[in-house]
Amino acid sequence: MIIDFIVDRKYVCGIRIFEDLVPKTAAEFRRQLPLRTKLQHATLVGDQLFAVLPLVIPMENYILTQDLGDMRRKEKGTVAGTVVFYSPRQVFGVTYSDDLAIEPLGNSFIGEVIDGLTELALVGEETWRKQDKFVELRIRDEAAAAA
Repeated sequence: MIIDFIVDRKYVCGIRIFEDLVPKTAAEFRRQLPLRTKLQHATLVGDQLFAVLPLVIPMENYILTQDLGDMRRKEKGTVAGTVVFYSPRQVFGVTYSDDLAIEPLGNSFIGEVIDGLTELALVGEETWRKQDKFVELRIRDEAAAAA
């Protein structure tokens, strides 16, 4: 499944959800998206954008933030593009640079950005300075995208 991350009605990036690793999360997204909500900056976590979603989803593909950062740097060279869902607060988070807090906070590692990292970083910096944007999460029409 690919989710389009749209900020203030402009396409920013595509996010691949790891359906094989987070099937309950993927199923809930399929039931509930599209959703539009306030976009916020998680300054204390690092360079991460987040949106609180009205979804109750159990933790899946659980990993500590510090371990996720280490793993992504080894596999991809950066943490940028990492997508998590923090179930206790219903937070959908997208990391837009290599700055991610080293802390033992558990998250569901649910996906990764597949395009638009530069655009995402720009929106991240803008949102860090002024939190006045809205994000829409919409499932991409996979049949149309394949054609």
